[in-house]
Amino acid sequence: MPPPLRRRLPPLNWLRIFDAAARHMSFTGAAEELGVTQAAVSQQVKQLEDWLGAQLFKRLPRSLTLTDAGIAYLPQVRDALDRLGTATDQIFGHHGRRAVTLRAATTVAALWLAPRLASFRDSHPDIALRLTTLYAPVDFGQDGVDIEVRYGAGTWPGVKALKLFEEWFLPVCSPGYRAAAREPFGSPADLQRHRLIHVLGEREDWGVYFQHLGLPAPAAADGLQFDSLLIAIQACAVGGGVMLGTGPLIEGLLTEGRLVDLFGKRIPARHAHYLVVPDGGEAAPEIAAVVNFLKPA
Repeated sequence: MPPPLRRRLPPLNWLRIFDAAARHMSFTGAAEELGVTQAAVSQQVKQLEDWLGAQLFKRLPRSLTLTDAGIAYLPQVRDALDRLGTATDQIFGHHGRRAVTLRAATTVAALWLAPRLASFRDSHPDIALRLTTLYAPVDFGQDGVDIEVRYGAGTWPGVKALKLFEEWFLPVCSPGYRAAAREPFGSPADLQRHRLIHVLGEREDWGVYFQHLGLPAPAAADGLQFDSLLIAIQACAVGGGVMLGTGPLIEGLLTEGRLVDLFGKRIPARHAHYLVVPDGGEAAPEIAAVVNFLKPA
């Protein structure tokens, strides 16, 4: 592994003092704002200038003005301080509110959770909710994540699991693909003559589907292959072929008519999706509010 990149950055406090002095055009004004002495402001501005190797202020008898270097540097410093402050508020909460972090797989987050979060925000304006799809190589609950949506049997140690929904799958395609198809869709056996969309690594694949029906499964190389279920759904919705749709994630697309159910038979998946909280974590009122909102009625 290459060594980490070392950034050449001056101390943050020097930059804050430079910003304050430039706003007031006065070391005395900056000192009053920051609650330090005028001498401390003057000294730290000088330390910053020495560190940079350039003068930032012209010291006049009764005032300050920025040098050309100071004029060029100031907007960059202010932008960096503003972005750092905004990121701190967004990630760690603000105005006394505690942020609740909810994690899910990308497809679940995009198709099932995201459409529900606006309603949650309307009913719980005092709770800051973050949705993430990033998984960290540390224990759940120790990585800043409060709630997780998991697929499985619901028996994980050290957590409380509440079933959200059963999963099922069925062949779907776009209305345009079905209308233009030269081969019929009389029965599932006819799928072997169509362009199939394969999602590599997906738990319920065409092999499972055809095995369930007692039919031979076509090779993945005969169709389109994707490593993302979300991308495969988009490809299917624009006429790319037939895919094994996962419900209830695709229910919205079926209702909108962007995808069509080819045979009207849903095959149940082996497991379900669960809302998971570390043991004891559900005691926090903000976390309990999210769980109660998302759990089935």
